[in-house]
Amino acid sequence: MGTYEIGILNAIQNIRSDSLDNFFLTITSLGNMSILWFSMILIFMTTKRYRRIGEIILISFFLNLIVVNIILKISVGRVRPYEAVGFTDLLINHLSDNSFPSGHTSYSASFATIIILLAKSKPLKYYVGILAILIAFSRLYLYVHYPTDVLVGAVVGMAIGVGAIKIYQSPKYRKLKGKINLQRQ
Repeated sequence: MGTYEIGILNAIQNIRSDSLDNFFLTITSLGNMSILWFSMILIFMTTKRYRRIGEIILISFFLNLIVVNIILKISVGRVRPYEAVGFTDLLINHLSDNSFPSGHTSYSASFATIIILLAKSKPLKYYVGILAILIAFSRLYLYVHYPTDVLVGAVVGMAIGVGAIKIYQSPKYRKLKGKINLQRQ
């Protein structure tokens, strides 16, 4: 654990206020249990214009689940910063999983990457980009992740987003999708 990272988290605590507490609790809750992302996937999958993006986001969801939640968090096993330093002014309940990397950040970065690269709507691109940044910062503000957890979460998320696009565009995926569609008929 780097003391510079704890220094950054402590510096962020200097800007805390009731308004910001409520704001960042709301922002971070959008990533809890992937409610926002499942909603977005459902909305996208039911619209002709965004169905392809919805399918790609769904692929990235499963990639995040495997890479971040199963492989990285378990293999690295990094304790959360509030546990490491005995920080007691938490605004959320203690979390049961490991700190590295930030899953909230990874999921939001991967979905934002997909939408920014593929959607035509500029307002939608700005919305998800800003939301992804706010979700990432909320994890620092709430003292539940180190800055490197968030940074690596963002990089992994962007890579997963690009990877999900590549998987969707691959001949193997199209062949598999074709077989599934034939079986449904």
